[in-house]
Parts: sequence; structure tokens; C-alpha cells
Amino acid sequence: MINAPWLELKGIQRHFGSIKALKGVDIQINRGEVLGLVGENGAGKSTLMKIMSGFDSGFTGEVFVDGRAVELGSPNKAQALGIAIAQQELSLIPTLSVAENIFLGGNHGPTIASLSTLSKLARPFLDQVGLNDIDPKAPVHRLSVGESHLVEVARLVAHNPQLLILDEPTAALSETDSERILNMVNRLKENGKSIIYVSHRLDEIFKIADRVTVLRDGASQATKLASELDVPHLVTLMLGRELSDMFPPKNLKRQGTTAYTVSDLWPDGLLSPISFNVKKGEILGLAGQLGSGAGEILAAIAGSHPVRGGLITDMSSAKSFLPKSSKVAITYGIAYCSPDRKHDGLFLGRPISENLTAPNLKRISDKGILNTSKSNTLSADIAESFTIDPSRLPHEASVLSGGNQQKVALGKWLSINPGLILVDEPTRGVDVGARAEIYQKLVELAESGVSIIVASTDLLEISELPSRVLTFYKGALTSELEGSKVNTENILKEITNPETFLQLAGDAS
Repeated sequence: MINAPWLELKGIQRHFGSIKALKGVDIQINRGEVLGLVGENGAGKSTLMKIMSGFDSGFTGEVFVDGRAVELGSPNKAQALGIAIAQQELSLIPTLSVAENIFLGGNHGPTIASLSTLSKLARPFLDQVGLNDIDPKAPVHRLSVGESHLVEVARLVAHNPQLLILDEPTAALSETDSERILNMVNRLKENGKSIIYVSHRLDEIFKIADRVTVLRDGASQATKLASELDVPHLVTLMLGRELSDMFPPKNLKRQGTTAYTVSDLWPDGLLSPISFNVKKGEILGLAGQLGSGAGEILAAIAGSHPVRGGLITDMSSAKSFLPKSSKVAITYGIAYCSPDRKHDGLFLGRPISENLTAPNLKRISDKGILNTSKSNTLSADIAESFTIDPSRLPHEASVLSGGNQQKVALGKWLSINPGLILVDEPTRGVDVGARAEIYQKLVELAESGVSIIVASTDLLEISELPSRVLTFYKGALTSELEGSKVNTENILKEITNPETFLQLAGDAS
């Protein structure tokens, strides 16, 4: 039952030089409550979470715990007050066991203990997060991504926090693993824990949040009961304006002749070779849960994933090839936007302008020497095309919000004038406003004649953006859906239906 506020923040402000990250945030978290925290990229959510978890002490304002004024000067102080945060990036040590990870750091475990003893002590915490079937002695590297996230939370639960801050816990997870996270949140709530749930997946917010607080331009908007909101209203609060339809209308007539054929491509991770085609000006979707094989197909076409064989044919030139590296794929006009923009999509420590021109240095060079004028012109043209503020081009890519980073990671490929664009998880960790811009840009590129293949675990995205979808389950192609058959119900059935998979496996044997 929800009682008086357990944590209350009043008038929180945080400035970084002339940049006002937080301009005035008021927030209350009650006992045994799930509070949804939403906002566009750059609205101030990350800064606020750092303050609440003790990682940023340079703010002004008041903080109260159980009605008592407190200071959050360090992570240790926040932890002593009962506040814990699970960040997007896992802090587990893969080579150690689950039990060892749970008791690493802090004084919540024994000083000296055998693995068997640690496993017995870890069992209750694993049960609390729904990992009843996981062996505490198992090394973390053997777990799925979703299971690893649950272990991360179990490690925090072992410290007996009163408030858990979950930062985008399902951003990189499949539908099945995401459901496990939501179930875990409900269990923790039933045990009296307070939870701040931060997510760009608005459907999740409505599933589990009691109340919702919106951050916009560094300021908090009035907190509302989730039951009083719907998606359009919440989006309006986030953006400060109404958002027109997020997905541009599908135009089946814009599909042209076959532009590329993929023949007997067999990436590692798939049960058997796969063949398909993509038309000129088409957005083709590859749907499946994490590890289904959809992402591996895109990476294989781009020369970034081991492959046993196969051919890609550019029908306009009648050339057949199988890229063995990203460099070779680029020479054939193939662009690949990976699902992890921070790891291999951007040079975070380099200027935005350099990121936008990086795939095609020959275009901005004269006899191997960089032509600054050409570079500035090309980066400015791409920035304008992707609605990236040109005044920020000299800044490092790391200072951009997640949405703008994704636009740079995708926009940079315009420098090679691609014929085929491969996009894996196009809007992972991106707010609704930037999502709409990215979808619109992908449609515009398709209408200009570029062929696009999108792989996504987001059901709404993969059902609304492409006009044709190939579905995958555990490394096997289960169906091809087109036209009116492309909907969430059909896609969900095909990517979670073991009967189809077993039938295909039986045929293959």
C-alpha cells in the first residue's frame, strides 16, 4: 500500500558551466510504489539519477528521506540511506559465478566463504528477482542478457535497499526477457520496495507504473497517476507539443524491382542457409527475439559476422560478392548501422563532423590529404538532412543525447551514397521525438530509391515501419509476412511459436 513519501526532492538544479541540465525538479517516491520516470533524451533523466544515487554532489536543492533532510554526497551515502541504482551497462564480472557477483563489494556477505556457502546465501536474492531456475554456481558469461540484468538487480537487492532505480532495464532485451524484468519489478513492489523505472518504452510504463513523472528541458512536470494518462497525453507532456503519427504511412507502391538478392547466406548462429531479396525503395523487416538470427544476418551481409557461405548480388550491376570485412561491404555501397552505437557506431571522443564523414575519407581528401572545406561541407549537408544542429558539429559525439547520437550513427552512412542500408535496432534507447524523426528519415531514404533492411525486437516498430517482414525463431526463418499480414499479432506468433520451430527442425533433419 502506498504511504507517505519515502524520498522527496525539492527544487533540484544542476548546472555544468552555462548548460542548465536541471532547472528545477520536484519529485516524490512513495513506499511500495513504482514511479515511471520519462522524458526525451537530454531532458535531464541521467543527471537526476546520478544525483539520487550519490554520483553527483554538485547540485542545489533539498533532499528528504522519510521526512528528514539528508545529503547525497557519494554512492556510499546513498547506499547507506537505502538507495541503489541498476545502470544500463552491467557491472558484473563474467568469469565469476552468479553467487560471487552478488556478494562482491560492500559488507553484505561473509568475509570468508566457500562457493557452496555463497550459493546458499545467494539463493533468496535470486528467487526475489525470478531466477529460481539459475544455479548460483554458474559463471555469469553463460547467462542470457536478460538473466544477467536480473542478477545485477539481485546483487542490489542483497544490500536490502528501500529504493531501486532501474535505468532502461529492457533496452537491449527480447520480449521474453523484458517480461521477466516487469514481473520482477512487480514482485519487488509486493515486497515493499520503492522503484523508479526509467524507460523509453511507454507501453512498459503503463504496465507497471503507479504514477508517472515527466522531465522536459530539465524541469519536472506535474506527476500524474498512470491510470489518468494515455500514450498521446504522455507524449505531449514529454515533448511540450503534440506528436503527429509516429510512423509514416506505408506505401506499397513505392516498392520497385529487386535491387539485391541474398542467396544461401549462412551466418554463424543460424540453423541453415537463408535466401531472400530486397526491392529498390523497400523497407524490409527482420523480426525476432534477441539471438534469433535476425541481427546476425545484417552483420553477415555487412562483413561484420562470421559466415559459412553465401552470395549477395547487386542486381543493378549483376555483381555477386560476399563481404569479408566492413571495408569490402562499403566498397559495394552497403551501409551497416549496428545495434550498439557507443561501441562500434561512433567515435565518441571525436567531433560530430568527423563522425559524419568517417565512412568515406576518400570523398573529403585530395591525394590522401584531408580537405577541410570538403569535410565541412559534407558534414553540414548530412547534419541538415538528419536535423542535427550544425552549431554542434565541432563538439564531441559523446555530449549528444541518445537520440542525436543515433541520428549521427545512421546519418554518417549518407557519405558513401549507399544502395543498401542495414539497420539493427534503429531506435534502441531513443525517445519518442527522435524515433519519429528516424522513422521519417528511413522512409525518405527508401522513397529516394535506397533499399533498407531493418532488424528489430520492438514489436510495434517492426510491424509499423516495414511493408514486408521475415520472422525468425532460434536461428530459423519461420515466415514471410507482407501487406495486411504484417501486424503485431502475426509477428509475435511467428517469433515465439515453438511448434513452427520444431516442425522446421524436423524437416531439416
